[in-house]
Amino acid sequence: MQRISSSHSFGESNLHMQFTPKKRRRVFLDPVVRDECRKCFLQTSRELGIVLHAAEFGPDHAHIFFSNWRRYPISELAQRFKGASSRWLRQRVPERISKHTKTKAFWSGGYFYETVGSVTAKAREFYIRRCQAKHWIGIEYPEDPRGKDDQTQLANWFG
Repeated sequence: MQRISSSHSFGESNLHMQFTPKKRRRVFLDPVVRDECRKCFLQTSRELGIVLHAAEFGPDHAHIFFSNWRRYPISELAQRFKGASSRWLRQRVPERISKHTKTKAFWSGGYFYETVGSVTAKAREFYIRRCQAKHWIGIEYPEDPRGKDDQTQLANWFG
């Protein structure tokens, strides 16, 4: 992560968000749906001028981690990402999500968010990129390159 400089400020803004499909439907078991949703998150972040660092999924939820978001309220970011991805999926893969969406709403009404300081930003990115494996039994992920001590600390934090 890097600090951003503007005319009157200097700093770092990192945000972790989690969205859940309506009624926790397991729509992300489909790899095409995951891939299309990830593409939409990337496109939305580009349109907003923010940096998407990670977008990963459990069977029934999505995590995104991004930086340089300080110009937007968190509620607007949730609205933009959820709205854009719902439209994107309904336009691009309607046959793959139709069995999961009986109503017009793709996402549940709420969301999780957490601002992340520079000390924990790398740990949060690691969590989002690698630790979602618990939802995908049998998938092997490479070891964290920071070493065993950091892995133990991460396990304690997120375990």
